[in-house]
Amino acid sequence: MVEEVIIGSAVYDVPADNYEEFDQEIDPTKLGEKLVQSNTLKGTHRQYQLYGSNYLLLNFRENKRAKEKQFRINLAWLSSEPEHNRVIVWKWLYSALGAAALAALFVYLSVSEILAPVYGMIAGSITIAATLICTLIFVYLMRDEFIFKSRYGDARLFLLENKKPSQQRFDRYFISLQQAIEKAQSDISVPDRLVGELKMCRRLRDEGIIDDETYTKTRTAVFKHEQYKS
Repeated sequence: MVEEVIIGSAVYDVPADNYEEFDQEIDPTKLGEKLVQSNTLKGTHRQYQLYGSNYLLLNFRENKRAKEKQFRINLAWLSSEPEHNRVIVWKWLYSALGAAALAALFVYLSVSEILAPVYGMIAGSITIAATLICTLIFVYLMRDEFIFKSRYGDARLFLLENKKPSQQRFDRYFISLQQAIEKAQSDISVPDRLVGELKMCRRLRDEGIIDDETYTKTRTAVFKHEQYKS
């Protein structure tokens, strides 16, 4: 038996005996709080929306050329404590500051007539361009994100960028999401949570959201858990 599960414009063929139950069509009355995060420079667009009491609907585009991904996460199988990942590539900032200092030096040499104006203009233009390029790379590579994982298998499932679209909006949604996760799993036993997490990760693997390696590691961790029921 195969069910057809629809999320927005995405259609998934879901074997009913392998995956968790889900509405055949999205019920607008069950849609909850939504958060949208976009980055024009990187071309990313991420939309998160709570659905019912157990689900989070996600709509992701990782760059301007990437295909949009629409999928769902069962909150009951998540860890409510995400990994905080902050990456700052200082070498690009130092490179930008160094190039800016050189640009200032060439301007000074030209104004002081120590260096011929034409040479100063050429050197200044090059170093100013280098400053802009290094600054853009620094901003592009900088990340401050919270990565949500499955509870027992530790599979990375989705991320939230910190402070976007604003600190207040982010904090409010982040707290609401954590509370929804804890509520969704409050009345579910550990063995059932292990089985549910395994089914969800198998579905996400089949949908192309996580790769085979991630699924294999998750499955191994679940199988090794002392309360897993085969």
